[in-house]
Amino acid sequence: MELSLETLLVLGIVGFYIYDSTYLYFYNEFNISKGFRKSFHPQFISKKLNFFNKYLVIFNIFLPYQLTFKCSWKAISSNQKINSQDDIDTINTISKTLKPLQFINILLFLFTLILLPLVILLKLNYEILAITLAAIYLLNIINIFYVIFKRKNLKLSWIKVLQLTLDIFLCPPFSVNLLRKISLNYVIKTEGTILAKEILSEKNYQEFINNILIDLKVLKTASSIENISKIELREQQLIAAQNSTYKNNK
Repeated sequence: MELSLETLLVLGIVGFYIYDSTYLYFYNEFNISKGFRKSFHPQFISKKLNFFNKYLVIFNIFLPYQLTFKCSWKAISSNQKINSQDDIDTINTISKTLKPLQFINILLFLFTLILLPLVILLKLNYEILAITLAAIYLLNIINIFYVIFKRKNLKLSWIKVLQLTLDIFLCPPFSVNLLRKISLNYVIKTEGTILAKEILSEKNYQEFINNILIDLKVLKTASSIENISKIELREQQLIAAQNSTYKNNK
């Protein structure tokens, strides 16, 4: 069956967007996401599709406005000094700075992934197509100028800004994931479970710990003997942290 040019164009727009929403993660990595609400939520990847010892993650394509911060959990030595405040302050600053763009991102999603494909498939007149494209590029221009103006707050280098700019203007479907790319660009130094305890609500943190403990049990069965001691240490630390949190709430 031969597809029309219009259908191929729409498939290309949607395909590029889904491709740009796909990432590979290690087993001990997870995301902390934030939408319009003040609270953060954990996103686990260990139950996703395994792909060459990594996990294939496709972010929710209908929620591109969500900010996503990548974290990782690991064993912690008893004498290790922990200072999570810098990361927490930076995450909150990035979230606050990007909030205006979250509203623009919804419009950009609607114009790029819904309105533009409909205009193409329905073969509407060129004036409507031109207006739609102009609106998409206008929103992208607003986004990129805002990002440049707030570059330091967003912890972006000029090279990264240039890369984001090229993404936006060379492939408009890539621009829909702008907020994800900016938040994922920030490298969190704090161990993930410690950061989660500080930044998640009590309910989300308990759910998060339970999921990590399940992952650790699975990991023990697939690990070499020399790695089991590290995994068991982290498991004991998390159980102790979980019990401590439970006692404090009683």
